[in-house]
Amino acid sequence: MSKTRKEILVSHKYKFLALFTSIFCITCLNLCAEEVSTARAKSYRENIVREVKKYVGCPYTYGAAGPDEFDCSGLIYFVAREANGTQLPRTAQALYSKSRIVPDKEKEPGDLLFFRTTTTGSISHVGIYIGNNQFISALSDGPNTGVILSSLNEAYWKPRYIGCGQIYKSGKMIEEAHNSDSDVIKEEPVSIPVLDQLVIDTAITGDWAVLNSNSFMPNFRGIDFQANARLSEKNLQPGFGIGFRWNYWIGAFQIPLTFSLTLNDYARVYMGPVFTFGKCIIHDTEEEISASIFPGIIGASFSTPSLTKGDIKFQFVQDIAYSVYNNIDNSALNFFKSITAGVVMYTGIRVSFPANIF
Repeated sequence: MSKTRKEILVSHKYKFLALFTSIFCITCLNLCAEEVSTARAKSYRENIVREVKKYVGCPYTYGAAGPDEFDCSGLIYFVAREANGTQLPRTAQALYSKSRIVPDKEKEPGDLLFFRTTTTGSISHVGIYIGNNQFISALSDGPNTGVILSSLNEAYWKPRYIGCGQIYKSGKMIEEAHNSDSDVIKEEPVSIPVLDQLVIDTAITGDWAVLNSNSFMPNFRGIDFQANARLSEKNLQPGFGIGFRWNYWIGAFQIPLTFSLTLNDYARVYMGPVFTFGKCIIHDTEEEISASIFPGIIGASFSTPSLTKGDIKFQFVQDIAYSVYNNIDNSALNFFKSITAGVVMYTGIRVSFPANIF
């Protein structure tokens, strides 16, 4: 007996779900197990030194973290993120606490140099070491202000220098063993802390569509709040989200749980189950439909370049998503009703920040 249209559609939905879930799980496992080799650490260090040199001459502004003005920790935060996608704390003291303090003779380009420039006794200034006892930092006062090149040999810095901290492992190649045929260099791996990769974003949107039961025109569908956590180390970033949605068009409250893959700062795909509370009545009709839990929703999200304030990024966001609905007896809706009920646009604002901001 040949398969019915409904059986074929359900089969395709589950095949796609299995593919998406497989990609998500493989990406998660790869991120969680990722190790940084010495060669990669060296590349990270070169990237951050190259990046910080671009901003020499930019003005100092308290609380600023780029792209055109900085305070001292804002410069470190911005450069690490731009160069390597590394999310760092936002104050000099927090950076000191996070860093691995090493003897001065072991400092390498890309390390952080810490100073006490006030009478409080706490770490109050930080710069990026670029080699030859020189560092780049953002200064608020003195004969030269803004992002400038300084030397540890200067009379001002010598008594105020506290020490060197590493945010990346050493980039020096360590010769571990030799055999009779060739030299073997072993690269010592180190795990990337998951918290350093975690980015949280929240969004509030107004929901709308262009189809309703009997016409083709924009119509209001509801209000939506979303929260998502993602691992930001890779270009393909796995994440998990939850939403709280008042679906005005069907008169019900819904909670989608989504697994996502963020491609970059501007694009994301997601899918997952949806839990619905209340009867689903098609707006302007008396027809009751049934919301599917699983498969529930599949969608794509697009966002604008961000406006940045310190650690926090603001973006306009536009989603398009399809939610699955059936007849009350769980048979498939016809094509028009399925698209009318299921395809919704979500337009709003997204706010993102690193998990280690706190």
